[in-house]
Amino acid sequence: MCVPQLHLTCGISNSRADMSGSSSSKLNVAVIGATGNLGPSIVKAFLNLRPEAISRVIVLTRNPKSENAKALEMLGAEMVQINGPSMQGVDVLVNALGTGVPMDEKDALFKEAAASGVKVYFPSEYGVDHRYGPQNHVWFNEKERHSSAARNEAPGQLKVIKLYIGMFTEIIFSPFFGLDNKSGVYTSLGLGTSDKKVAITSTADIGAAIARLSTLAVADPQSVPDDVRISGDNKSWNELADIVGRATGKTIKVVEEPVEGADDKDGEDLPALARLLRLNFARGAVDFSKDNDNELVNPGQKYWTWKTTEVYARDVLAKQ
Repeated sequence: MCVPQLHLTCGISNSRADMSGSSSSKLNVAVIGATGNLGPSIVKAFLNLRPEAISRVIVLTRNPKSENAKALEMLGAEMVQINGPSMQGVDVLVNALGTGVPMDEKDALFKEAAASGVKVYFPSEYGVDHRYGPQNHVWFNEKERHSSAARNEAPGQLKVIKLYIGMFTEIIFSPFFGLDNKSGVYTSLGLGTSDKKVAITSTADIGAAIARLSTLAVADPQSVPDDVRISGDNKSWNELADIVGRATGKTIKVVEEPVEGADDKDGEDLPALARLLRLNFARGAVDFSKDNDNELVNPGQKYWTWKTTEVYARDVLAKQ
């Protein structure tokens, strides 16, 4: 069994920070999984807060010489190879490891974080809020177990923040979720469901939210809920068809597909995950429009402008 132990060889100080700007000290942040789909956006968001709020942005990696790692280093992040037993001096640990990483390796992260005095830990959530709706899939079950174990590791010392974002803007436009731009057909699972809204958030907005929540939680852990919901946008299949159609000049047809078979059976594979997610879309369980923490994270869009699906369709989908 391969369990990573983390050793930061670069002598990180033990300063703590009030990220509102009222403290003279600044945060040290470590990100693991920084070279994946979401990780670069998280690292860049923290780098954007330097030098006022952030002292060091550290990428924990097994391969600091990879092209993705080098790209982040060029932006100002520090590469630290995983090779030993300490995270002393780190204030915030962000876990952006993918689902393919064994859970015992992820568990080792919060254990080392708690032992080293880390103040805030973000487990690798960043998806639908699986506290609601049918979520009988091994991925969600393991995420819940991991977060619960992390909270029990050092209660009162290690603040564990689960961030739910709905669906990634950059991923949702896929036949896997029923949105097939190539064929021009958007399929909603269940009759009468194509008007149900789904929370959709860009990776840039997720990164910015994590950075902002880190500043708030280190300054005052009670100011941030244990479970946070954000949504850069909330749109139904009908609305998405209209948005993409106008941006691309194509006609997008919306189809409602009847649900066949049991809708609450357990699953472990990707087809089961796709079905489960689409059932939750259809039931409105991924609609964050009336229940989110956007104003806590980014009041009045003071810190950044949420990226809408209209902007993504115009800037990305229309050019494909």
